[in-house]
Order: sequence, then C-alpha cells, then structure tokens
Amino acid sequence: MNSAWFLPRGNLRGIAVLVLAFLLASPGPSMATREDALIPFENAMIPLQKYSSVRAKALASTYRPELSNLFEHIYYCLPWLAIRKQTLGFPKRVGAQGDDRYLSVMIDVDVNDPDGAFAATPRAHRVSAMLSRYGVHIMRQMVTMTTALSDPNVAGVGVALTWSMPAAPGARPIGETVALFVDTSSLIDFLGGRLPPAEFVNRAKFTFWEGENSAPAVKVDIWEDTFNTTYKLKNYELPKGYKCN
Repeated sequence: MNSAWFLPRGNLRGIAVLVLAFLLASPGPSMATREDALIPFENAMIPLQKYSSVRAKALASTYRPELSNLFEHIYYCLPWLAIRKQTLGFPKRVGAQGDDRYLSVMIDVDVNDPDGAFAATPRAHRVSAMLSRYGVHIMRQMVTMTTALSDPNVAGVGVALTWSMPAAPGARPIGETVALFVDTSSLIDFLGGRLPPAEFVNRAKFTFWEGENSAPAVKVDIWEDTFNTTYKLKNYELPKGYKCN
C-alpha cells in the first residue's frame, strides 16, 4: 500500500461531510505540548448534557480519564489524524434500537494523493484501505488503553473515518465517510486472531456517505497494515517525557 496518503494534522483542509451527530473539530498543531492538548480534548469530548440517558452520562463520567488517555495517544502519536469535535464518547449507533452505547470516535484523514492514484481506485478499495490502516489501529487502542469495554453497559466500539476526494476546479472537495460499529466480543476475538477478518466484517455494522448523502454499501475487506506503528513523521517531536507504545 502507498504509505503517503495523508497529511499531518497541521495541514488539514476543510471538507464537506455528513456528521454522524458529530461536528467538525479544529485541527491542532503538529508540534504540541501536553498543555496544548487540554483544550482540544475538551472540544473532542461529547458534552455530558448531550447524552440522553442516565446510562450514557454515567459512562461518560466514569471513563473520562481513560478517554483523555486515548485522546492523547491519537493527538501525539498519530499527528496525521484529527478527532472531530464532540465525537469522542459513548453515543448510540445510528438506527439502533434501545440504549446500546458504543465507545466511539470520528476521525478526519487528509489524503495526500497528488497523482490521483488513491482516488482512482474503486470505492470499495478506498474504504477497505482506510479501515485497515486507521480503523483497526484506533479500535486496538480502545481495547488496550481503556477498561470501558469490560463494562456491561458498553455494547462495543464505533469508528468513523472521513477523507476528501478531488473535486472540479473551484468546487469544494467531496467527503467520503465510513462508520463501523461492532460488538465487544467480536472485536476482541478479531484482534486476538481468533476471528477471521471476513467474519469480523460480517458481524460489523457499516454505514457509508458521500458528502451529506448516504452512499451504496460496498464489499469491505480488512488486511494487516502496520503504517501507524512504523511511520515516523519528519521533524515531529513528542512532548518531553511522553512515549508512544
């Protein structure tokens, strides 16, 4: 896979996409201190008053420190990604019945595709590549950096990824978005190698958008992609004392 289809957080361009009850976040600097992350973290969290149930408010309060750790990992260790405003928390899956809550986040990926090679691939491939590279990594961090998924009031995880596609001269880029929601046991079995990727995909719930319009479903494939654990951003320095595991 081409390892260059992103730009650092400091270079994020505006894109037009549907917000899954999420709003656009302001990107932070590519060189940051821990103090710099405090306000972006507050912006990234779903406000307590926006939760519609006692269960959801309790989850948001109980796991706030762990959400902070997850945010810091993305903010410092994955500076090529940006968390959308008010998307980190425990929303319901769109269209779900009852009050099932998912540890969820929405991520913007800015695509660096100067020759158009990535945009020229089929939409199914673009969606699969984004989920394989970024979605799986974020879900893995949710499992390893929080204890929320052992809470019986958390049904699973949700990750939404959005990126912009080329547009005609003078027009705004059109965003593509994929959201994946999956139950906790299926995710843990998949990450532990006990559930094949194809079966994991079968168990997950997907939604797709082009701009603000729903898009047809595509066949999703998941493969191993070690980009986030091996890539080093040139001239980027972590805050003193901070380590990326």
